[in-house]
Amino acid sequence: MTSDCKLQASVFMNDRGRIADPHDDMPDYCWVTAHLPESMSCGGQSDEEILNLVLCRIQIGNVIIGDCALHSLGFYCLSLPVKGIPGENAGQVLSHAETLTEWWLKQVRLGRVCLDQYSIFEATARTLEHTNSLEDVPHICNQS
Repeated sequence: MTSDCKLQASVFMNDRGRIADPHDDMPDYCWVTAHLPESMSCGGQSDEEILNLVLCRIQIGNVIIGDCALHSLGFYCLSLPVKGIPGENAGQVLSHAETLTEWWLKQVRLGRVCLDQYSIFEATARTLEHTNSLEDVPHICNQS
C-alpha cells in the first residue's frame, strides 16, 4: 500500500470485513451524501430498501456534495466517495454517484455485500478501531 493513500471505513461490508473508502482528505474525491428519514432505524429495513432510497435521492439531486463523509457521525445518512471536486461539475458528480449506487445495489442483491446499518443510523463518531478493521482496500491503494 502506498504511504499517501489514506483510508476510512465504508458503509459497505463483505464476508471479509469492512470495505475501505478513500479518507476524507484524499485529493480529487468528494462525498455525495443522501440523508435518510429519522423514522428509519438500524435493522428496520433491508439494505436494498435503503439503497433504493439513496438512488432516488441522487436522481432528483436531493443530496449534499461535500468534502467529507457524514455517515458514522450521528447523521441518518449514507455517503459515497466520488471522483471529483465539490462545487465543480455537480452534474457529472451526481452521474458518477448514481452509477456507483446502482453498482452497490447490484452487489447487495447478489449477496456480495451488506450495509453497516450501525454506521448509518447509530454511530456518532468514527473510531480508530472502526477504521483499523478494514479488510478490503480499493485497488487504487494497492498499487506499489
